[in-house]
This record gives sequence, structure tokens and C-alpha cells, in this order.
Amino acid sequence: MLRSKRFMFFPLTLLLCTVVSVCFADVRNSETDVSLINDHLDWSAEEHSDTKYAGSAVDLHLLQDDNAVLTRTERRLFADSLRKVEGQKCRDELNSTLWAILGGQRWAIAMYDAMAKSSAGINSGVLHQLGHFDECLQQQQFHSSALETEEAEPVVRSKYCLLDVQMNGFTVETVASRRKEALNRNGDAVVVALWGACVPASCEAVDIATFMENYLQRPVLSANETACQLSSVGAANGGQLYVDGGMFAYAVVLFVFILLATLSTAYHVYLIYASRNADDVSKRALQQQTLTIALLSFSVIENTKKLFQASKDQMGLNSINGIKAIAMLLILAGHALSFIYSSPTYNEAFIAEKTKYPTFAFLYNSLLFVDTFLLLSGFLFCRILLIELDRRRGRINPLILYVGRYIRLTPAYMAIIGFYMTWLPSIGSGPLWRERISREQERCQASWWLNILYVNNYFNTDKFCMFQSWYLSVDTQLFFIAPIFIYLLYKARKCGQRLLIAAVVCTSLIPFVVTFLRHLDPTLLVYADELIDLASNNYYIGYYIKTHMRASAYFIGLLTGFMVHLMQEKGLKLSVTLVRIAWLLSTLAGVGAMFSICRFYISPFTNVESFLYAGFHKLAWNLSVAWLVMAATTGHAGWLRGFLSSRVFVPISRLTYCAYLSNGIVELYHSSTLRYASYWNYVNLENELISHIVDTFVLAIVLCLLFESPIHALERILLRNAGRTEKRSQSEENQSPSTSEEQVA
Repeated sequence: MLRSKRFMFFPLTLLLCTVVSVCFADVRNSETDVSLINDHLDWSAEEHSDTKYAGSAVDLHLLQDDNAVLTRTERRLFADSLRKVEGQKCRDELNSTLWAILGGQRWAIAMYDAMAKSSAGINSGVLHQLGHFDECLQQQQFHSSALETEEAEPVVRSKYCLLDVQMNGFTVETVASRRKEALNRNGDAVVVALWGACVPASCEAVDIATFMENYLQRPVLSANETACQLSSVGAANGGQLYVDGGMFAYAVVLFVFILLATLSTAYHVYLIYASRNADDVSKRALQQQTLTIALLSFSVIENTKKLFQASKDQMGLNSINGIKAIAMLLILAGHALSFIYSSPTYNEAFIAEKTKYPTFAFLYNSLLFVDTFLLLSGFLFCRILLIELDRRRGRINPLILYVGRYIRLTPAYMAIIGFYMTWLPSIGSGPLWRERISREQERCQASWWLNILYVNNYFNTDKFCMFQSWYLSVDTQLFFIAPIFIYLLYKARKCGQRLLIAAVVCTSLIPFVVTFLRHLDPTLLVYADELIDLASNNYYIGYYIKTHMRASAYFIGLLTGFMVHLMQEKGLKLSVTLVRIAWLLSTLAGVGAMFSICRFYISPFTNVESFLYAGFHKLAWNLSVAWLVMAATTGHAGWLRGFLSSRVFVPISRLTYCAYLSNGIVELYHSSTLRYASYWNYVNLENELISHIVDTFVLAIVLCLLFESPIHALERILLRNAGRTEKRSQSEENQSPSTSEEQVA
């Protein structure tokens, strides 16, 4: 019995040993095969451009490195996708990239790593899946290290492109859109994400779309070639900045102005050293010949002194400085919020929800503060021109007014437009940079001449250059017709009053009628998807920027200027009761006009609500500001007049024109250089708004000292030589660095 058991044990042991030996032999053979294949793989550009060769290696699963960047599924997906690309060169370079990734070459791994491969946060509204822009394009680091270590240089030049990818199956609550329903695959709307792809530079739009559609396994709706940006490695110019004729010409002009400022400042320093007193230099310059004044007009010292010097309160106009400064700060904050809202946002619901409450109304309804500048423009022009007509007994040459205004406004304006046309695309980078900035450059190159003719708000608006430039056109057009009303107020007072009141009534009714007939929004509503490109916003281009839709503020300003002129001329004072009633009504009207806008973000509104708000909120706001101006300039504002006349507001007030011009560059730069979606809360938003405002005023100071202030001084010399006493009749927004007292000097 024992012997039979032992006899059975030996065959089992023999069988077990046989099985184990066979298994080990298979493993050794498999490892030998993989080793042999890997040893025979030629990683040169000539060999691995063969797509069949790459595909067979992937299909046979012979590359089994657990530490490889690509998983087995990703390798197959990459190889299958590149085979469907029709462009031969693109297909070869994609294949070369695949082999380089499998070979562990860092430049290829960086290209793959930079590409957005899966989405995150689509349901929450994060539709910008941008990948890693800088990692894709900064191939120079691999080129440099390759020279040091004698490794192979990158064989494929990269480029970063943006694609529109359809995200089927996702549901997005459209909190940042006027459409309140959810976007999903069951509705008519399509969820589209902006997708960052890092691909070979030889690939065209159709090749990129084909490859990415197969790799992502999602429909690619478009691949815009204009949104693609190339790596500097392998560029014909070695990655150096290319300077064309326009850029060179602009640089020469800028150099001339900087040289003039430098020489003028040096001359001023010499005079200070010779006289030992800077104030004596300014006084002596005014007493000397025109040449000396002209030489000092570009002095940074002189213009900085003008910028910060205190104002003399003539005719009570010093309080205008405070109104201008506060209005401009809020306008800039509103611009910043609009661009932040339309940029890649991690939690866009934060800002979207705030539009439903009055807390942020002064920011997303800051459009009303622009009407404040129109009103101040009309007020100052009427007030000062009536004084000049009295002094000159009705003899004023309107041509001098028009020429003087054009000379004052246009040089600084052209400096900014020229920058848009030439150097703007070269000052930054980012996933969104080329698409947004090239679009702005092309528009300015196409319609710059309409801007300097101040008619761009009516003509060629599909090529609208500088989103904020409409204001200068509106203000200038109204400035050209204002002398007719003001002269009639001087020559035939009753006729002038009736005509002016009729103009106020008619221009106030226009928003009512147009909004009702066209079924328009009550004002420019702030929605992220409608603010990405204002020039393509139908309401903005078709109605918001039109003079006939904005004229009521200017004419109310003219009427206010005339009433203040009468009160100061006759020394009239209003009763305490009337003043209190006026303050109560104006405060209610202003607060109601500003903060009632939140109603239109809460729920759908009717056409009746829309046209009533469109007309009444402008009228109420303009009347409220008109009373503030009247009370402050006639001594009915109490402590508020002292606050608005504070010296703190003086330099801000004098920089408003240049700040308004410069703000577009700041906003475009901040919004177009973003690399990823930003997270917002109260603290982050506050810091960002402040930084935008500070950056704007830094640029405004440079623009003022180099262009606006020197040209202003030369204009005074020109008008003096034309035999005319200096008279400032410009818009309040155009006083940089002119002051209230300089307007009537």
C-alpha cells in the first residue's frame, strides 16, 4: 500500500516540473523577443516616419515598458488617429512624434503633455480646456540642452492651436448666458469646449481636426488656423521678433517724441540750475518768446508739475474734477469686470449670480457713468462758450473751435491706434492671444481713418477699432452741432431755449421709440458669451454706440450749463426747501436708475419693461447728475462740494482722457494672456479690478507726458499766434492735463 502511493507521487512530480520549465521558457522567449525588437527599432527620423512600421510595433504589443508615457490604449489610439490624417507631411511628423514619445525624447513628451487630453469641469461651465500653452511652444530649452549633451535635437516643430470640440453627453447650466435653460444633448443647443492642442507645425486645420477628432473620440467642429501659434524653434528668423515697415515707422515716431521729451527736460534742468528755482523757470517762460515756451512744452518736469498742481476754483468748476475722477474710476472698474467675466473662468457662476443683486450694479451698469462724461462735456462747453461770447460780443470763429479740438484730441488718439496697428501683437502671448489681438489689429488697420475722422460709430462698424472709441465719435459729433444752440442762447435767448428744450425732449424719446420698435434689450446687458467680442455684439454695434441713442445726456448738459450761467450771472440762490426737494428727488432717481438694472437678470422681461427702462433710466440718471453739477457749481452742495473739489482728484481728473484711451490695451492684455481659467471670490475680484485701474493710469501718465500734454501746449501757442486768446472748450474727458481754470484762462 505504501509502495503504491510512492509510485504515484513520482509521475505527479515529473509533470509539475515539466509545466514549470515550459512556463519559464515562454517568459524567456517573450523577453528575448521584446529585447530583440527594441534593439532593432531605429529611432531616426527616416525610419520612424513609416506609419506601417509604427503601427505594427504598437499592434504587436512589443513595447511593454510600464514606465512609458503612453499607455497601451493611448499608443494604439495615437497611431490609429494619425493614419487618418490626409496631409502627408503632417502624418509623417505626427508619426515621428509618436516614435519620439516611445523613445523617451523630452521634446516629444512635452508636446504630448501640453495637449488637453480630457475635459474637467464642463458641467460647471469650464469650457476652456486649454492644456499647457507654454510647455507646447517653449522647445528652445530642449534645443539648448541637446547642444550641451549631444542628444538629438527636436525633429518636429510644434504649434499650439485652439479647437471647438463638441462635448456630447454633458449638461451645462448656462448661468453666464441670457439663456436660462441647461445645455445638453437632448436640447437644440450644443455644448462646445475650446480645446488646446499641441501638434506639429506642418499640420493644417483639416489635419488637426481629423487627428484630434479621432484621438479625443469627440466631434471637432472647427480648428481655426488663425488661432494657432508657432514655436520659435526652427523659425526662419531664429525666433527673433519680426519688425515690418509699420512697426519700424511707429518706433521712429515714438523715438522722436521720447527724444524731444529728453532734450526738453534737459533744457529745463539747465534753466533750473541757472535760475536756482523751478517756479521762476515757468514764470520766465511765460514772459519770453514763443520758442522758449515751445522748447519747454515737452519737458517732463513741466508737464508733471501741471499734472499735480492745484486748481484755482473759478466759476465753481473745481468740483467737476471730483465728478470726473470718480466716474472714470468706476468706468474702468466696469470695463475690467466685463473682460474678466468674458475670460476663462473657473466659477463663472460667482459673477453671474451677482448680477441678480444690487451689490455689483454700479459695476455692470457702469455704462451710465459714460453718460456722465457726455453731460459734463455739454455743460462745460455751453458754460465757457457763453462767457467767451459775452467777452467777445458774439464774435467767435467756430472753425478755430473745431481745429483746436481736433489738434488736442487726435495726436494721443493716433498714438494708441498706431500701437494697435503695429506693436500690440508683439507684447504678449497666451492661448487666446493671437486670435483676439490679431482681430483687433486687423480692424484698426482697416478702419483707423474712420476713427480719426470721428465717424467710426456709424461707418464700417464690422471693423470697429478700439471698443471704447465710440465715445470720442459721439462727443465730437455733438460738439460740432452744439455751437448752433449756444449761439442762439446768446443771440436769441427765448428761441435758443425752446430749441434746446425740444432737442432734450426728442433725444430723450429716441431710446423709448427705438427699443420698443426693434424689441431691444433695455441696455447693454452683461453676459459672458456676449462680451467676448463686443464688435460682434449686435446691440453694441447697432444701437449702443450710436450718437442718436446717447445724445440726450449731452443736450441736458447744455441746458444745465445755460441754467448755471444764468444763476451765476444774476447771482441767484435757490431756497433751502427747494434744494432739499431737489436733492431728495435726484438721489432717488439716480439710485433707481443705477440699481434697478438687476431686475433684467433675474427673469425674462417683456418688451414694455425693456423700452420703459431704456428711456427712463437714462433720463433719470442724466437729470440726477445734472442737479449734482448744478448744485456743486452754484454753492448748493454743502460739504459735498468741498469733497469733490479735493486736490486728490485733480491728477486723476486730468488723466481721464489718456486713461480712457489706454484702458483698451490693459484689458486686452490681461484677458488675452490668461493660461487657465481663473477662480473668483470677493478678494480676488477686488485685487484684479484695482490692478487693472492702476495699470491703466500708469499707461495714461506715459501717454499724457509724451503726447497729450506737449501737444496741448503747442496748441495754445498756435492759437495765440492766430490772434486768439486761449479758450478751453473741450469735453471734460479731454482735459489732460488742462484744468477748469485753464479752460477759461
